[in-house]
Amino acid sequence: MRCHSQSFLLVRDPTSVPISRRRLQDLVQKWRLRLDESSDTALTVITSELVTNAVRHGTGTMLTITVSANLSRRRILVEVYDGSLVLPVPHWADSEDESGRGMTLIDRLSLCHGAEHTTCGKCVWAEIAMPPQRVTRQRLILRPRRAARAIARHWGARQPLTTVRTGRRAGP
Repeated sequence: MRCHSQSFLLVRDPTSVPISRRRLQDLVQKWRLRLDESSDTALTVITSELVTNAVRHGTGTMLTITVSANLSRRRILVEVYDGSLVLPVPHWADSEDESGRGMTLIDRLSLCHGAEHTTCGKCVWAEIAMPPQRVTRQRLILRPRRAARAIARHWGARQPLTTVRTGRRAGP
């Protein structure tokens, strides 16, 4: 299982919303994740909504944002921690309302989402699907059997490649 994870702190202020989006874009590039249009949109909107809700309804001066990417499950988990004990309650916004659609957007764009109490507040989280990731040279070096199977699939080999551990040639 190949995972990346990083946490960062932001001041609980409206300016943290665009900062959090930029930080996530930087992490996606740093981790060399490949996102398609729908997963990129979902990540951007969900991050914006989670941080906006924490800024508006949370307590304390700081927010902690944790991002984890699980390559084998093709998932990105975004968690936002604040000091409030009040869990979010979804409600239906009228067409003229200027706000109130955040949890509905999160529900529509995520695979799953939730909120839970922590020792010093709450965590609101959402999980986003990633498209299949390209096999990189580093991943090939770390997992030679998987690399051999990927090469065989790519070239349309009908029989799996055999890994020889003794140094002798494989038989016919």
